[in-house]
Amino acid sequence: MESELLDDQDYASVHQAMQLLSSRYLHAPTLNARMEAWAEFVTSVEESFDTTWAWEFDNDIADRDWLHDAWPILTERIRRLRKPELDALDDRFRAATAPIKPLGMRRSALAQQARWWQFRYPLLVTGDPAEQLPPT
Repeated sequence: MESELLDDQDYASVHQAMQLLSSRYLHAPTLNARMEAWAEFVTSVEESFDTTWAWEFDNDIADRDWLHDAWPILTERIRRLRKPELDALDDRFRAATAPIKPLGMRRSALAQQARWWQFRYPLLVTGDPAEQLPPT
């Protein structure tokens, strides 16, 4: 993040996001913690996703959901400062994953999904071959 100083309003918006979203998410860490968790998950998907931990995939994706839900609550300054970092992580996630087309959903509808990250699977998968995710 740039070295631009944040003010009380910026910090209040982060606190407000944490409070407003606490009922939808199990824990309410800071914006920095959510960004770091998303970055760690993206890195783990890039390196190869172990099918042993497939049940954790949704839990890890929830960090990106939280960022999506918090984004409109945050001040313009925070969004402007953090957007390049988030965009870079999202680009890396797209590169390390492929789209899933849910049954009955057209590709055009899939492309318009606000939570596009929920409709992707890792390209590099390790673990028991019987448990691997299906190819596109």
